[in-house]
Amino acid sequence: GQPLPPNQLPGANVPPENDVASPTIATPYSDQISLGYSLQANDWLGFNFEAVSVSYEDIPFRFRANPRDPATGARRFPAFGNFRIWSGEGSATYRGANIGFRARDPKGKFEFQGFYTYSKAEGNVLGGADEFRLTVVDHQPDLTAGRDVSFNPLNPTCGNCTGPLNTDARHRFTLGGIYRGPWGINVAGTFRYRSALPYSDIAGVDLNGDGFRLDLAPGVSKPNSLRGSAFKQLDVRLAKEFTFGGHYGFELIAEAFNLTNSKNPSSFNGTRTANNYRQATAFAGDPGQGEQRLTQIGVRVKF
Repeated sequence: GQPLPPNQLPGANVPPENDVASPTIATPYSDQISLGYSLQANDWLGFNFEAVSVSYEDIPFRFRANPRDPATGARRFPAFGNFRIWSGEGSATYRGANIGFRARDPKGKFEFQGFYTYSKAEGNVLGGADEFRLTVVDHQPDLTAGRDVSFNPLNPTCGNCTGPLNTDARHRFTLGGIYRGPWGINVAGTFRYRSALPYSDIAGVDLNGDGFRLDLAPGVSKPNSLRGSAFKQLDVRLAKEFTFGGHYGFELIAEAFNLTNSKNPSSFNGTRTANNYRQATAFAGDPGQGEQRLTQIGVRVKF
């Protein structure tokens, strides 16, 4: 009945960065339902319609589980350091609808196809179903102040811990086509668009005194409540074929990527105390981002 001395408490000699596995760890799984329909309107035009619903469960994630007591400043478990718990209670949902078309000239002169998707993806592991971090600094760099920290360390599956995933672009549109002109000249292009991705609106200070600087800003009820900037890119290709009989010949190719030189800002800062609050920190051409306007010329030999 006597209390154990501090050096005999469970975990007293555990280094502060050690991880603890929760009994909730299980094999992740997903339930998926999709319904599609294809329609050939005529000899040159067809449509596709599809609805998809996916639920992901038992996604593993890790989080800092030893916050401080605001009243005393001591950790919840004083004998332990700032350890992490691996939990299997991650979940996410995806709901989407897609419509597509394909048009083709019966003579083979041109071909066009396009797709539009409206979707919604939410969960408590904001990086997505294949990520084990609750927050991802590659998506929002200012979250380095709260790596592996939940917006509620005492209950990382709380309702206010769930929001749009980092990949939640509500609208996506792609249009591509090719025209096979006279004299062996071919023109092709692809246009891609997606609406803005979300990021979190955070205070930048420890509002609740739990020892972590990852608190939602006052008046904000869930993560990823802000939206960054849309992405758009137009790529074009011009080619001229030269044939020397049989299967021999070559093709001159000129290509341009991001022809309109869209800046495509990304990696927004959501810390209210920062000077660059709600501003992008990366643009087209930066490492890991889409291209700046890029042109190239090439030759392809056929034999």
